[in-house]
Amino acid sequence: MPSIGNKQPLQINTNMETAKRIYRPDGLQPSEPIHPGEMLKDELQARGMSQKKFAAIIGMPYTAFNEIINGKRPITTDTALRIEAATGIAANIWRGLQSDYDIMAARRNNKLTAILDNIRKAVAVL
Repeated sequence: MPSIGNKQPLQINTNMETAKRIYRPDGLQPSEPIHPGEMLKDELQARGMSQKKFAAIIGMPYTAFNEIINGKRPITTDTALRIEAATGIAANIWRGLQSDYDIMAARRNNKLTAILDNIRKAVAVL
């Protein structure tokens, strides 16, 4: 199978004459976790809506909403349901994005990583 530099091998589909890169499911992680507030900010911009107006629509103080947009506050279940009501984007998507962000951020915590490594070593000998 051909490869390009240090990248993973290419799989060539000769029937369609196209090439596909095959990556491990966990192999494509952003270098920095992306807070769902950043995605919400993009959504509001695409809709041409200000943060202040959206915060008012969902009945949330602007300062608290702005903290979500800036990644300083999580999207709670309550907030996700409010966002869903206003945008039509399912609350479970917002909560899933928040959960993914929280897990990626936790994996970057060196103290927690050391604890997890010790747990893995302990169960490896069982």
